[in-house]
Amino acid sequence: MTFKKMFVSLICKLFALLTFIKHLINIFCLIKIYSCSYRCSSDFRFFILLLFVSGEVFTQQDPLNNNDKGVLKGKIIDNETEAPVEGAAVEILGSTVKTETDVNGNFSFTNLNFDTYQIKITSAGYEPMVRSDLLLYASKPLEIIVKIKPKGYKTSVIDVEGNFFIQSSDVNLSSINLDYEEIRRAPGATEDISRMLQTAPGIAIGNDQRNDIIIRGGSPAENLIIIDGIEIPNINHFGTDGSSSGAIGFINSKFIFETNMLTGGFPSIYGDKLSGVIDISFREGSRKAFYGDINLSIAGFGGIFEGPISDKGSFLFSVRRSYLELVRDAIRLTSVPNYWDFNLKAVYDISPNDKLTLIGLSGIDKIDFSGESAENNPYGNSEDDQKTYALGINYKKLLRNGFIETVLSDSYTDNYIKQVDGQTADVIFQNTSYNNEVTLKSTLNYKLSNTLTLNTGIGSKLADINNQLFLRGDTSAAGFPYDTINADSKINSYKLFGHANLTYKLFNDKLIMNTGVRVDYFDYIRLKSYFSPRLGASYKITPVTSLNAAWGIFYQSPEYIWLSASPENYKLNDIRCEHFITGIEHYFAADVKANFEVYYKKYKDYPVWKDIKTYILIDGGTDFGPNIVGEAVSAGFGSVNGFDISIQKKLSGTGLYGLISYSYINSGFTALAGGEKPGAFDPGNQFTLIAGYQFKNGWLAGIKYKYSGGRPYTPIDPVASKQVNRAVYATDDFNSARYPYYMRVDVRVDKKFDFKSSSLVAYIELQNVFDRENIYSYYWNEDDKRLSTIYQWAFFPVGGISLQF
Repeated sequence: MTFKKMFVSLICKLFALLTFIKHLINIFCLIKIYSCSYRCSSDFRFFILLLFVSGEVFTQQDPLNNNDKGVLKGKIIDNETEAPVEGAAVEILGSTVKTETDVNGNFSFTNLNFDTYQIKITSAGYEPMVRSDLLLYASKPLEIIVKIKPKGYKTSVIDVEGNFFIQSSDVNLSSINLDYEEIRRAPGATEDISRMLQTAPGIAIGNDQRNDIIIRGGSPAENLIIIDGIEIPNINHFGTDGSSSGAIGFINSKFIFETNMLTGGFPSIYGDKLSGVIDISFREGSRKAFYGDINLSIAGFGGIFEGPISDKGSFLFSVRRSYLELVRDAIRLTSVPNYWDFNLKAVYDISPNDKLTLIGLSGIDKIDFSGESAENNPYGNSEDDQKTYALGINYKKLLRNGFIETVLSDSYTDNYIKQVDGQTADVIFQNTSYNNEVTLKSTLNYKLSNTLTLNTGIGSKLADINNQLFLRGDTSAAGFPYDTINADSKINSYKLFGHANLTYKLFNDKLIMNTGVRVDYFDYIRLKSYFSPRLGASYKITPVTSLNAAWGIFYQSPEYIWLSASPENYKLNDIRCEHFITGIEHYFAADVKANFEVYYKKYKDYPVWKDIKTYILIDGGTDFGPNIVGEAVSAGFGSVNGFDISIQKKLSGTGLYGLISYSYINSGFTALAGGEKPGAFDPGNQFTLIAGYQFKNGWLAGIKYKYSGGRPYTPIDPVASKQVNRAVYATDDFNSARYPYYMRVDVRVDKKFDFKSSSLVAYIELQNVFDRENIYSYYWNEDDKRLSTIYQWAFFPVGGISLQF
């Protein structure tokens, strides 16, 4: 077949698929688009119709997958030393097909149907492992890396039972592992890693319009994000300075191989953050051939390109642009955000034991609220122009019993944010910043014996922070007048850190213990040095039941934006948080795990704004614009306690998968005035249900139900506000009221089509199916002189198409 005929055939199949999707969505679109026309603009209705009517032109053809077969390749490595495992048995579950790894740990299966597979890896001296969610495409082979956990005792017996759940030996509890397929197919997440993580146990809901990850009552400023060993301050478009949050992720989910999130008690290798760690591993590009992927989704329109770099490496590159101007009204955006993002990963093998990895990320964002009425826009006449860049090089050298990893990275942000009073045209807030942080760190992971592993490292950060910050003086929500902030700050400083952790395996691996320490030094602040001990333990009561516990002290240095706001803020201390966590873990089956954890977090030295004596900064980090403060003191303290219960079923072939979780959060914080009040991220009760079914013919369907109790807020006094036509809060009732409960149901349907040498994946996602009006906040509408409401997302049908070739 000529290229022209192949291209025409592929286009015919694309439009045939659109026709098919159109028939699925017509039930919803023809009813909902016009019945809710008071919210959905004509541009949005036109966009939906354009997507799903254009498929009428061509007739459908059968996929050409009868004569071509899929390929699954992989490499098995030791989880502690990262050395290749030779002679490991690799078996495709549900079949008699099996093979063994070669001297380099490689294996390969060919002549497979384009389906979903699970492989089981067994090897003497290692715990058996099952890797699920291996979806084969006609467009290219699937290549994976699997880390298997060595046993702490010698045996020639090979276990045959495999575990579907992945956890490193140095992590005892409070961990969640997700692979790409789990992220991609998650209902309501629109293939965004942050929105998928928001469904995890203990994660509170912030705002449908943002990617806030709020872990066990902490601020989103308390999260550490790492990609292939490289720290990334924020992975979101329109990111909040001084927080890890933003509007929408600029990480392309198709780069992700797996993600590990730690929600407490994490080991000493992770530092300078209080609540959680998001550790993302990107996949490598193909080393054999060039491939492409053109995709359209709510995140934007773009492409992914990958291929070999000589015979020793590969590259993986993506570019994406937003088109949200077409769906502005449906997702209740008061203005149209525009953005670009770029992702890059390149790897090169200097030798079999030496590898270089290059990671590059960029987000370019712009939004302008000027010209919007107060009825549609509570943010005033604002504009936001942000540029985020991150670049890092990771050098990894394998040793006989471990490895050394050295990382050099640079993160840079260039932000301009301005808000103007719609009534007087006076500037309310303005921030121009150029922030740069260079990190150099080196880590040794070394297996001292079968029962003892050492992880240790040192590092430094060099900061060059430039902030021009203006905030007009006013009266706070709690009735406290605050002075105008007019700062032109330059901070040139450095941080140093060192850490060590020992992992012990005792009593034939029944008991696994971790003891660690960490030292952090920040030259800019007055109290410069901090010492953090950590402890963790897991004990197997039975082969399928474990008792887990962790304790540790965690420190986080003040955010640069806080230090820039006042020359007196160098007196701020590192924030201190002490974790106490215990729990039980039980496997009902290899692919079904139940978990129950109780935790207590004790905070100390949280900054409080001296002028706004009730405002403690743990309540910040979820708003658009910087997470700012005036002159502050380290006087805030409090605690969060709660528990998480979850049952997770991994996908094991075709059939059912899902997650059921319930979380209870209770918090109390004290600032300089007002006594103890619940934190802003204290919803009380939360319940999440995710269920899905993988069919044999490429269809997949899923549903998500999320309930959350109302968040605390300070009520507005409508009588007093009307007298002065601005928000006047009930100052004696700080955080005394709660918003109505949050409830949302999302449904998703996927279908994969495989052709001769290409694949097409399409999905339909119906967000907030019951169109519930979840309230985000209340504000005073100065145009209409009344109290108004900011709602979260309405009913919102979205779709996505990915053409892989």
